[in-house]
Amino acid sequence: MKVMLLKPYSASDELIPPFGLGYLATAIRDKHEVEVVDGIKDKITPDKFEKIIEGKNYDVIGIQIFTFHIPIAKKYIQAIKKISPSAKIILGGPHPSCSPANIFGIFPDIDWAFKGEAEIGLAKLLELISGGKTNEENLAIVPGLIWKKGEVANVNKQIFVDNLDELGMPSWDLLKPNTYPLSPHGGFFKNYPIAPIIITRGCPFSCTYCAGHLVSGKKIRFRSIAKVIEEIKVLYHDYGIREIHIEDDNFTMRHELVYKFCDELKKNNLKITWTCPNGVRLDTLTEDLLFAMKSAGLYSISVGIESGSKRILKEMKKSITKEKIKEKINLIKKCGLEVSGFFIIGYPSETRDDIMQTINFALELDLKRAGFSLFKPFPGTEAADNLIKSGDLDAMTDEDWSRFVLADTVYAPPGFTKKEMRLLRRKALIRFYFRPKIFFKFVKEIRNFDHLKLVIKRAYSWLVASR
Repeated sequence: MKVMLLKPYSASDELIPPFGLGYLATAIRDKHEVEVVDGIKDKITPDKFEKIIEGKNYDVIGIQIFTFHIPIAKKYIQAIKKISPSAKIILGGPHPSCSPANIFGIFPDIDWAFKGEAEIGLAKLLELISGGKTNEENLAIVPGLIWKKGEVANVNKQIFVDNLDELGMPSWDLLKPNTYPLSPHGGFFKNYPIAPIIITRGCPFSCTYCAGHLVSGKKIRFRSIAKVIEEIKVLYHDYGIREIHIEDDNFTMRHELVYKFCDELKKNNLKITWTCPNGVRLDTLTEDLLFAMKSAGLYSISVGIESGSKRILKEMKKSITKEKIKEKINLIKKCGLEVSGFFIIGYPSETRDDIMQTINFALELDLKRAGFSLFKPFPGTEAADNLIKSGDLDAMTDEDWSRFVLADTVYAPPGFTKKEMRLLRRKALIRFYFRPKIFFKFVKEIRNFDHLKLVIKRAYSWLVASR
């Protein structure tokens, strides 16, 4: 069958190859003709999408959606129904994983969706479609499948592959990472071209605002370092990649894995730099581990701090104290590495004093960069469920869904307006970045004119364009 896997268009200032779709392509391409389309990279709006699919006769179109994609995903689906009505439409990604029971209510015209990792389930579903065997009995055994029986959404049990080597590596020949413009995760870099990879999946922690475990489960699973190095070699030699961004949630959880990764990277004489822009747990870091990573090319690390209020850290179930955060940030700097921190503003029950504690804490820490995001009640998270139970979260409209991005406002704690939340976030950014020692370091890191344009665009979206 002819299959398209689509990442929708958005006005994002971060652009990395959709390696999750690359894994799906690897899982199905031995039996099907597969195309991966990055709507952001190629600026494929729904109108342009109509022209792309016209006359192509796709049998299946799969769309990866985050929560903020809901309004535009509806337009893609309308285009498919108009131009290629016989094509089966399958949704996957974080939003169906977090809110599977409501997916057909939001998208009544889709055929199926998947909850969580879908490499095994998608391959099985395509086998059923191609054989004309999509009856209820067969659909009921497809791992992670969300399917409709009458008016009810059925959600099949997920399967989490223990040995990630079984999934292979993303189909980099379909993703072409060397063709991506200068717009990496995190915004700054040492070398280019850049490619993202993962080494682990899963998260055992219980942070109330995070939906990661709904996609990849609570158990951490690992790739073998031999397979990781093999992938890096492919990226290095075939695509000229010179920097790797490890996008794991918990790369530093198993120290022996990290040590082996660093040793093999050096043994293979791969002259690359690397960083962890998605963030690692501070409480997993030791001096020996940090020095080992630095010796293998690590130059920067990002960490989730989230709040400067002891009370809010406890409510978030972060399982870390302000004292431990300071200790670990100082340790990272002692080891000669740069560190960036992530913070959340507007968590439910926060007071103005809590928010000011967070801003002031960010200023106290020896951070190179800080990201301040406004709290989002992502479906399926403990924080969102609590707001729904208390009646403090209104029903979401398409306009609300579109705001589930870094700088936009969906929710304000009691006593605040959404406008006040935007102003407080802006205040945090200005106070952090317009200190002379931070500002001039920031400017000094701009590599070229293209990078300058990226930085200006990102600064505009952070400080001016938020709603």
